Amino acid sequence: MSPMTSLPILPSDLIQEIISWLPVKPLVRFTCVSKHWKSLIFDPTFAKLHLQRSPKHTHTLLHLIEVDVINKTETWVVAPQSVHRLLENPSSTIVNEDKCHRYTNDDFYPIGSANGLVCLIGDKSIHGGNRELCCRFWNPSLRLRSENSPALYNIHSDVIVHLGFGYDDSGDKYKLVAVFWDHTVEKWEGRVHCMGDSCWRKTLACPDFPTLLRTLGGPYVNGSVNWLALNNLNCHEYGWENVTIEQVVIFSLDLQKETCKHMLLPDGLGEKPEYEPALAVLRGCMCLYYDHMKTHFVLWVMREFGVQESWTRLVNLSYVHLEWDFVPDIPLFPVCLSENGDVLILACSESCGEVIMYNQRDDKVEHIQVLDTQIWQADDHMKSLVLPRPHPH
Repeated sequence: MSPMTSLPILPSDLIQEIISWLPVKPLVRFTCVSKHWKSLIFDPTFAKLHLQRSPKHTHTLLHLIEVDVINKTETWVVAPQSVHRLLENPSSTIVNEDKCHRYTNDDFYPIGSANGLVCLIGDKSIHGGNRELCCRFWNPSLRLRSENSPALYNIHSDVIVHLGFGYDDSGDKYKLVAVFWDHTVEKWEGRVHCMGDSCWRKTLACPDFPTLLRTLGGPYVNGSVNWLALNNLNCHEYGWENVTIEQVVIFSLDLQKETCKHMLLPDGLGEKPEYEPALAVLRGCMCLYYDHMKTHFVLWVMREFGVQESWTRLVNLSYVHLEWDFVPDIPLFPVCLSENGDVLILACSESCGEVIMYNQRDDKVEHIQVLDTQIWQADDHMKSLVLPRPHPH
């Protein structure tokens, strides 16, 4: 080939096919090559194709508290971390300044993650003893955030607002759901905000809500957001000591149809836990975890979403074996699970940065110190090219 002979140019559709299999990090770098490459990679159609071909359950979104021992200060941080890295070496966890979100008690805090987008909630007091909620959408991989959404006004200051964030595949919409007790009508109300909309609207297809337990965030699984709830109890206050285990259900809101259903807890749950159980998501599966008799940490996984018979008890670990002192109202919670399901990382929000790694294969327990941080919460997360704003349909 002579020096003057031009190299062949690949067709655009073939280029898209090839690069759709690449990780997010090099693709973000390619956007600096030219306007054409930037337009191609940030095109919504390409972002959806890349999302379909991206490995799932590779990251977890950690909610951390950084502790400055010298200045005696604490900073809230939200940071995506590789599950592989956490499992291989949890003590090496380093918060990347460019890909994390820092906040104070008066700032935006995270409520959930879907397809690489994180929903951040702003909650501030207004006149008359009420408050207002708004949200932002954030893609840590792209280091992009949206502007504030329209606010949800006039929520009573003493009311717990239960929030859930997820993706409606049929409408290609990212939705935030708010469920709360409305003092003016003395009933539970639901509102939905779609990313890019100019308002919040009622979930008219789901007129009746059960009493939700006190956990704020509803995990996103299989196109739905989910909370633990008390069936046949229409009030905003309850005493856990007066609840029976038969009353506790999973309240699931389908984001596509905006309809609701109840799912039962595992048949083998036995007696009611002394402290309220909670939901989590591990490798795309719904999980239920709780303390049993102040002696054991129990974790169930629903292998097939919505199928009662698919509940499987993953672990039933004694605190003696875990070498952990039980403290009421400060439970252990799951952080992540290995791909083969053998290794589980547990944490406690008051454990001064220590995590517990449990290997089911050899029944081995290891305590590991995470540098200068306390893990407060963890959510399933993935890297993506999804922009934190809607695109024209």
